[in-house]
Amino acid sequence: MNAPIQLLGQGNTAGALFSGYPEKVEIKEERGYRIADIQAVSGTILLDQKKSNRVFQKKVQTYMGIASAVTADTDHCACILPGSDMRTGGTLIQYQETDWRFLKRMASQLGLPLVPDTSYYYPRFYLGLPEGEKRELGEIISCDLCFDGRYYAVSGKCLVDREDFICYDVVTRTSLSLGDRVTYEGRELLVSRKKTELAGGEVIFTYRLAGNSYAWVPWEDNPDYTGMSFVGSIVGTQGEQVEVAFDIDKTAAGGNRYGFAPATGNLMYCMPQKGTKTSLYIGNGDEAQGIATGCIRTNGSTCEGTGSPEKKSFRSEHGKGMDLYPQRMGLDGGETGKITFEDETGTTIESNGGLVLMAKEGIRLESMTGIAMQGMSDIMALYSEGASSLCVNGSVDMLGRRTSLAGIVYQGYDPFEDAPQKGEFDWGGFARNLAIGLGVAIACVGLALIPGIGPIVTGALIGAAIGTFCQTVYKANEEWQSGNVRSTIETVRDVVISAAAGGFTGACVVAFPVTVLFSGEIYAGVSLTGRAAWALGDSSMNNEKKMAYIFDTKQMAVDFSIGALIGIIVPGAVARKLVRDAEREMWKNADFEAARNLSQKNSTKPNQIHHYATNKSKTYTHQMEEIAKKYGLDLNGKWNKDLLPHQGRHPNEYHEYVLNSMKQFDEVAQGNVDIFLQLYEKMKAYIKANPDMLYKAYWLQ
Repeated sequence: MNAPIQLLGQGNTAGALFSGYPEKVEIKEERGYRIADIQAVSGTILLDQKKSNRVFQKKVQTYMGIASAVTADTDHCACILPGSDMRTGGTLIQYQETDWRFLKRMASQLGLPLVPDTSYYYPRFYLGLPEGEKRELGEIISCDLCFDGRYYAVSGKCLVDREDFICYDVVTRTSLSLGDRVTYEGRELLVSRKKTELAGGEVIFTYRLAGNSYAWVPWEDNPDYTGMSFVGSIVGTQGEQVEVAFDIDKTAAGGNRYGFAPATGNLMYCMPQKGTKTSLYIGNGDEAQGIATGCIRTNGSTCEGTGSPEKKSFRSEHGKGMDLYPQRMGLDGGETGKITFEDETGTTIESNGGLVLMAKEGIRLESMTGIAMQGMSDIMALYSEGASSLCVNGSVDMLGRRTSLAGIVYQGYDPFEDAPQKGEFDWGGFARNLAIGLGVAIACVGLALIPGIGPIVTGALIGAAIGTFCQTVYKANEEWQSGNVRSTIETVRDVVISAAAGGFTGACVVAFPVTVLFSGEIYAGVSLTGRAAWALGDSSMNNEKKMAYIFDTKQMAVDFSIGALIGIIVPGAVARKLVRDAEREMWKNADFEAARNLSQKNSTKPNQIHHYATNKSKTYTHQMEEIAKKYGLDLNGKWNKDLLPHQGRHPNEYHEYVLNSMKQFDEVAQGNVDIFLQLYEKMKAYIKANPDMLYKAYWLQ
């Protein structure tokens, strides 16, 4: 089976009559000769050996694309589609099918058969009859006219022409190929079937000539899929449809969508979330018409509400739920509260907010033992239509048209001092808060001074230092005035918010053309966002305190002023730092001693006007001009000329040095002509100090 065979013709049948692999071989003897009886199959048998599982569900996929993916694992395999390719329009699933069986079923959706190419022993085949040539039949030995009854089996399933099934079985010695077109009895017909025989030492061919639709095949489903379900995980939802990654082929995740039908119908209708297990049910053998049915729970061992069959629980993605347990039932509202009915303890109503009981006829509380009311601050009873009220909050206040109070035992108490006492100022906490704020500010300044840090990072560090310093001074003044010193957590909170707001504002000031007013707005906005984030996460604050902390108008005015100050200071500070970095980079590798010795040897050169950035080089001038034009400069301007001792052409090494320096200056200046010229003057000063850079000998040292 592994060794291919080939049957070759001679004479008018020269060429490969058949290529493939032996399937069955029998050796027998006749009249003293050993004869081999070989039953062979085409190379496509290699596609019919192993069963595979694949899923094809891309939103845009074609039949040839799928065929290429299926045959990619088989060496030397090729699929040829004579016509134009088409989109599948739905999902195709290969489950426990050989590649040949799956491709045959897929081709039937186009109404096409799979036609092996027997001229090669490689697994090559066509989707439909190949596109043949216009040929002649030659001498016809015999011909039979017939009507193929396959028409009745095919016509009800696909669109075919009855006349195409009126066929001619022609016997001739001429070798034709499947798909060739011939004219016979006034009709242009296709070679739709071919039979080759060896009769009396001569190769004879029998062809079935039929119309175009003769070779069409009806749509073929996989009957094994009927009633089958494929399990997978949901990777996306839209409306009432889901996308599924199937367990049999997780590489094909998502794509086509399938309708979702929950097991409960519309009674408790919830769309599943990503990651939920589901099953695609195929009802009629066509996988493209599958429906995702329900969700498969996989957390029974870890979920308290569903760990036991006795416990019934329904949960939503928002934390809401309903529980039906043997000894308890309840409604859970998540963060808002819950109601629980327990056999042993009774009914419990919990609320994280307010609890309002409203009734049209009235509310009555009765108990066989007693009714207790307990509050953290006070207990109040108000009568809305009158002036009666009861308030208990350390003392008892009662108001009513008729009020009576009776007692039988008098209890006396010694007087006590209940006025608030003024405490001592917390100097240790005050110093600690100053140290935290100023320490962060100094650290940011130190990091900003490190050479080589980019301008945006430098601006962010300087902005963070300014924001932290100003906020620390402002808060220290508040503590001194009020006598209330902040805790460590509050100090760290203020430092983090001010550093983040200052850093973001400083980065924006450097990266974009931001005005001073806008930089103030940026800082104030980021600071407000930070206070809001802190307040939302601080459970010790009530809503009123949270709103007062977030929208503190005095703090917002201070934030705006700090942001405006950053907009004034940061651009200049960053520019000066970048200039110093560039100067340091330029001068750190200068070899002044070697330059001085070489200069003494060439001191006889005449003084001439020198263009530092050359205006005469075909290689370098246009590159230097592009950089200069960014700053509105001309290479013939005074900024680029000086009187230097030099003579003759300058070496390419010198031009490379000037060009690279200009590129570095451009990266630092970022469009600022003052910074660019300041750096350029430093380069000119260096060349003036080393005039021998204009000669080849300098660069050979």
